[in-house]
Amino acid sequence: MNDSFFGRLADLVANPNRLMDNVGGQPRWWQPGLVIMLLTILFTYLTTPISKPESVEMMRDSKLMEMAPEGTWQEAYDDALNISQTQIIMESAVAGLGTWVSVIVFSLILGFFVKMGGGQSTMKQALGVGSWAAMIPFGIGLMVKLPLVLVTESVFEVNLGLAALLPDADPSSSMYKILANYGDLMTWWGLALLVIGFRRVGQLSLNAAIMTVILPWALLTAPLVIIAIVFT
Repeated sequence: MNDSFFGRLADLVANPNRLMDNVGGQPRWWQPGLVIMLLTILFTYLTTPISKPESVEMMRDSKLMEMAPEGTWQEAYDDALNISQTQIIMESAVAGLGTWVSVIVFSLILGFFVKMGGGQSTMKQALGVGSWAAMIPFGIGLMVKLPLVLVTESVFEVNLGLAALLPDADPSSSMYKILANYGDLMTWWGLALLVIGFRRVGQLSLNAAIMTVILPWALLTAPLVIIAIVFT
């Protein structure tokens, strides 16, 4: 298959080794970045009327609400139920741009770790590997979740990983939050592509590629999980 955009999309699933070899030659990192941004905007626009009141509902008994003035929760819940189209559009745009920026930053961080580990990839190649691998959780993952969210009318109860196996899946529980972040199948699929990419493009050994990807990801994710557990 030729090295077109759609050829690379097919290779995400069918031939990740060939995909990453092509990315090493021509990163074209902006292509998946734009797709990720647009899909995030679409997902956020369609699900915000569901996620907004649901997130406030989950905050009802949180430590943050215990410290807030009386009536704050009800006011926030009313605002969430009556969110305007302008707010939805603005939040969707911010979410899309923010997701693309986070992919860029994470890719550059991984590129730095590759250099530290003796790898040969350039920062542009790191952007390519990171951006194409991100198409799994932020591309395929979002498109799989979207119909499930619309059918169940819940964003936080839809999970494509180990959290879905909990007998009493409570999105506010600590175990659910841990498994939702560290047991998401789309995330691990994306991480596997990162390992393949930096092994081939960066000319790292398998063990070095695994450490280069997993360690920064775990370190960056941990504070967010801890904050979610402690304050919500």
